[in-house]
Amino acid sequence: MITKEQKQEIINDLLAKNLPLDLLVEVKDHMEEQINHKMDFENKPFEIAYDEVKKSWEKDLELKITFWLGKKRTNFHINILKQTEHKFLKKSLLYFLPFFITGILISFYDKNWAKQFYYFSYLLISANTIISVLVFFKYYNSTSIREKRKISIYQKGALLYFISGIYVIIFNLMSFDNRFEKFYNAVSSIFSGDYSISNFLAILYTNIFIFGWVYGLHYFLQYRNTVIDLKNRINLKL
Repeated sequence: MITKEQKQEIINDLLAKNLPLDLLVEVKDHMEEQINHKMDFENKPFEIAYDEVKKSWEKDLELKITFWLGKKRTNFHINILKQTEHKFLKKSLLYFLPFFITGILISFYDKNWAKQFYYFSYLLISANTIISVLVFFKYYNSTSIREKRKISIYQKGALLYFISGIYVIIFNLMSFDNRFEKFYNAVSSIFSGDYSISNFLAILYTNIFIFGWVYGLHYFLQYRNTVIDLKNRINLKL
């Protein structure tokens, strides 16, 4: 059985790997399980068992500098980030594309219906964001650039949920009539054969923050679950 001092040695080694807290805890648990197995079933002392386990993790815990992350990250960290981004992007598109297509089709069919469709969508996102900031303020605060602790791989992605919701309020809801007119005219122009960049940009600006909100929502929900788990396991306090 691994002693308290030996567990601390593992933690100290992992702290040098620049892992967020959730990944550090995950790797530590896996390592301890592997070490215990070698100690209990292979009758190896901790030092030998730990060396063998470290070698098995050597490639995963190798630190690399990546252009898109800026700082050194382990291969394990980088791979988890890529998998998470791919998974959440796919899920977000599955939710967003039906909304986007519906908005375009309604705009082509009836202007007033389309106006109500987007207005209530913006209103729903805005209300949800405001309530989330108030109810989950500690979570929101922990995603800001002021937060120095690396709590989770979902931490910064969760900020997109709050920021996109705020942008919906500022850029879409507060200037709704002007924004919608530009969007509607752009849709009408494209259906009439005008494929200018300005028309596509008008459609993009109407929808981009909605997509960002949906994408960020997946991060926020997972971040909230991760924080709850860390609170139970290591008494994390936001």
